[in-house]
Amino acid sequence: MVEMSRSIFEAWRVNEQVNRVLLEYLTADMLQARTPGGGYTVAQHLAHLAGSLKYWGSHLDEADMGNLPDLFDPQAEAFVAEADPERIRNVMRRTAEKVLEVVEAQPQGYKGELPHRSVEAFLLHMLVHDAHHRGQILLALKTAGYPLPDEDALWSPWRGG
Repeated sequence: MVEMSRSIFEAWRVNEQVNRVLLEYLTADMLQARTPGGGYTVAQHLAHLAGSLKYWGSHLDEADMGNLPDLFDPQAEAFVAEADPERIRNVMRRTAEKVLEVVEAQPQGYKGELPHRSVEAFLLHMLVHDAHHRGQILLALKTAGYPLPDEDALWSPWRGG
């Protein structure tokens, strides 16, 4: 089994706490806010986050990751994202938990078909990817006129809160 560094494991857990804070804040109306310039809606950003994690995680364990639900119809031509905040929270939580289980179950040094140097590098990539899209989500909310979540609530998990 992979012996992940404590720092990577803790960063993964904290990142998931920050995601949960944001997800709990979002309402169904907010999910339709769009990133300026014709970018994704908030719902599409979230569907992309869960879908990317599922996709890359399937490079380690296709069966386990493939059984997770999607937040969009991968067969559809248009990118129509899930609009139920509770379902989004559930799928994102399950996907993040499953990928961590899959990573921890791999033999030491195994990285499957991942293009990353290691499973830890994969997790770090996903943390950075999450942060990028959280920023896009906050921009979409702000430009649509929605109040932003409390900054302390978003940052307190990183500060040990």
